[in-house]
Amino acid sequence: MNKFRLYLENHPKIPKKIILGYIIFAGCVIFPFANERSPFDFNKAYLVIASYGIIGLGFAGTYGINKEKFVYVASLILTGLGMLCRYFLEYGEVSNTMNFTPFNIISYLVVIPIFTVVAYHFIIKHLIKRIKF
Repeated sequence: MNKFRLYLENHPKIPKKIILGYIIFAGCVIFPFANERSPFDFNKAYLVIASYGIIGLGFAGTYGINKEKFVYVASLILTGLGMLCRYFLEYGEVSNTMNFTPFNIISYLVVIPIFTVVAYHFIIKHLIKRIKF
């Protein structure tokens, strides 16, 4: 474990790339909240909260405090990029017509960056500042 920690300390760009890549992945896999065939239920809510909570934790751990604007912009752009990957992944399939409705697109691009910033802010306020290294 100490070797892994030393490696990450010596290569600070790797955790940043992992977090940013995970946002794209989550935007591709978790989108949309609901569609005609799969409603928004407890399992989907848990997946969204856990995934984007981890992303908020990653932002807090790698970028530090007072980065709310960066967290918002990065999560907005990279979530949109993940959704675009999802669109091309399912291009020509019927599921695209169910998933990519204006309501689903707008609600996802509004809710996810805001929730990520809230998770980041909560973690910074309640966890990171209290931990003494």
